[in-house]
Amino acid sequence: MIELHHFWDSPCCFKVRLVLAEKGLDWAERYVATHRFEHFRAGYGDLNRHRKVPTLVHDGTPVIQSSDIALYLDEAFPEPRLQPEDAGARAVMREWIAEEGEYLFPLVVTLSFNLMMTLRAKGFGMDRLREWSERHPDRDRARDYLRRVSGPPDRDAVDAAASRFAWHMTHLEETLGRGGGPWICGAAYSLADICVAPILDRVESLDLDALWGDLPAVAAWYARMKDRPAFRKSMPPVEYRMWGPRKPVPPGGVDPDEAGDTFPAG
Repeated sequence: MIELHHFWDSPCCFKVRLVLAEKGLDWAERYVATHRFEHFRAGYGDLNRHRKVPTLVHDGTPVIQSSDIALYLDEAFPEPRLQPEDAGARAVMREWIAEEGEYLFPLVVTLSFNLMMTLRAKGFGMDRLREWSERHPDRDRARDYLRRVSGPPDRDAVDAAASRFAWHMTHLEETLGRGGGPWICGAAYSLADICVAPILDRVESLDLDALWGDLPAVAAWYARMKDRPAFRKSMPPVEYRMWGPRKPVPPGGVDPDEAGDTFPAG
């Protein structure tokens, strides 16, 4: 049995769902509403000591860290194979898995916090955010979170992160050109594509897809990714996408109890 503890609008969780979909694996959903700090609920730390999502549980054994989960699934369920046969292509795959985790994801966190999460105060109200934050065991971090979501976006941080992200996209353009496409590792569709594409999905939802607008190979690659049935199956449903530039908060906010796990559209 496969269980996935996940949050729908998370690039890391999207990555794991995409692997599961590409392999045609059935899985049981264990939804973790991280905006309500449910990853700090009793018992979750027994599965994931870092209290992050996603966590995969396969036949009772937990696996943590999204890229490690992706590799685990490819080893545990080898068909279809998502790692190239060629050693050089596998090196490119590992390079881009690392690029996503070490560089792209932290940049997306900066962009998302400033352009999405600051909308939670308007959507749910600060009283409810304070209530939910009580679940965080590190009170200093909880107070910092509340300070950041209640303040205006840091435009300098957004501009710097966007500029750096664009630089990484030029590197992806070069990689696609060298390998000849259609995928990051050349002819072989791989975990590199699966790890990077959800990052672009988030940047697109932040209305920043112009960051690769003048990079034709990246644009074509991302279009191919979005055409894959597994991608469409794994992407966050509209109602589960967080509020952001392309999904405004409803006028007057929402009733958190009525909203449930979703982020109602404006």
